Amino acid sequence: MTPHLMQRTSPDGILDQPVLTRTQIIYRARFSIVGVAVLIATAAWAVSTFMPGTYSAQSDVLVTSKSAMTSMDAVNGANDLATQYAQFAVTEPVMTDASSRTGVPMGELAGSTLVSTVSSTNIVRVTASAGSAAEAGKRATAVADALVAQAEKRMTVAAAADPAQLKVLDDLLTQAKADVVRLTASLGAAKPGSSRAVAGTTLLNNAQQQVLALTMKRIDLVNQSGQAGGGRGVSLSRLTDQPATVKVSPRPLLYATVALIASLVVMTELAVSSERRRSRAAGGRPRRPAMAG
Repeated sequence: MTPHLMQRTSPDGILDQPVLTRTQIIYRARFSIVGVAVLIATAAWAVSTFMPGTYSAQSDVLVTSKSAMTSMDAVNGANDLATQYAQFAVTEPVMTDASSRTGVPMGELAGSTLVSTVSSTNIVRVTASAGSAAEAGKRATAVADALVAQAEKRMTVAAAADPAQLKVLDDLLTQAKADVVRLTASLGAAKPGSSRAVAGTTLLNNAQQQVLALTMKRIDLVNQSGQAGGGRGVSLSRLTDQPATVKVSPRPLLYATVALIASLVVMTELAVSSERRRSRAAGGRPRRPAMAG
């Protein structure tokens, strides 16, 4: 089927250069458009195959409660702790430990590592990137192991510190209570309204305020210890023995496909604009006299 060409007729009866529609222009230049696009896509595929690759590896850490209870509160508590440990995994203590395990500078390791939970569950996922599959797997494993080690170390330190802090507070509280008893007895022996009674009342009020403050501080410490105890009742373990590794880039087929589509669009627009410029430039030149009607 031959494409129909529209022609413009000048006032003097001379037929001008035929005007092609967009579809007709594309049809005429189809072989050039497709040929150039295929060449560009092939070049993109060839170049990408020689580019250095980037690999990503994932290692999972399971956060579980040591409690025998399996209520929804215990499950939700483990999920919340997993989120906290995911945030803890990118802190300096964990990254420093992982850096010593891999020999990779801490800044580089932190920049190539992403830690998050899996769909808000009690699984912490460590994703590490590197120039080879082996190196990416090594980094992911190191960060996961460092997370487990540093979390256990933190629990141990917290367990050892609480009793000492409680003992200091208990000693201070005992002394403050003894002061209250002594000042109360001294105030009872003083003459009402005397300077001794006024001074004793002031000291007694101060001692009672100190007892109250130390008591409140002890309660807060016990509550914090209870929360830390919940943390100490948690176990972290690495789930993946061998991290799952995938090639992130380059992807020759993807790059070639994108290059092909982009080239087709660009070459089509170039062909249309070029033909329209040529048509406008040649539009005033007569081709043949108009047939007598």
